[in-house]
Amino acid sequence: MKKMNMAALFFGAMAGAVASGVLVKKLWMEKYRKQKAELAAAGYERELLHILLKLKQNDVELSEYFTKHNFRSTAVLGMGREGRYLLDELAKEQEITTAYGVEADYLGSVHETLIVYRLGEDKLPPADCLVVCDLVRTGEKADMAEEEFSGKIVLLEDVLEWLLDRHNIKKWRGQSTSRRPAK
Repeated sequence: MKKMNMAALFFGAMAGAVASGVLVKKLWMEKYRKQKAELAAAGYERELLHILLKLKQNDVELSEYFTKHNFRSTAVLGMGREGRYLLDELAKEQEITTAYGVEADYLGSVHETLIVYRLGEDKLPPADCLVVCDLVRTGEKADMAEEEFSGKIVLLEDVLEWLLDRHNIKKWRGQSTSRRPAK
C-alpha cells in the first residue's frame, strides 16, 4: 500500500510540474507576442515620423492628397499622435474640412474641437473619406470601418506614400548615405 501511495504522489507531482511548465510557457509566449507587436509598432511609428519630417522639409501639404482625390471632408480613425497630427495639419492648411474623429480602442477619447465617435457603437455621419491613422491592427480597423462608413477609406500610410511619389522624395531605408567608408 505504501508503494502505491508513493507512486501516486510521484505521478501527481510529475503531472503538476508538467502543468505548471505549460502554464509558464503560455505566459512567456503571450509576453513575447505582446513585446513583438509593440516593437513592430515602434518601428512603424519611427518610419512614419521620418516620412512626415521629409514631407515637412520639402514643404509638402498633406491636404494635397485630399484635394487631388476630390475629398472635401474627412474623418480620422485613430485619435493618437498620428491622427491628431493629421487633424492639426489639415486645420492649418485650411483646404479640407475635418468632419469628426473615430476611435476603435480608446473609447473615452476626446478632442478639443471635434466630436469623437466610437467605432462599433456610434453611427458614423457621412464624409468623403475616412483616414485610418492607427499603427496597430490597421487592416482590422479598416475592415471594421468598412462595415459602418459609406465613403472611401484610406490608410495614412497610403496618403504619405502618394505624396512621396508625387514629389519624388525618397524614403530612408536605414542605409548610410555617407561617402566615407565604413571602418
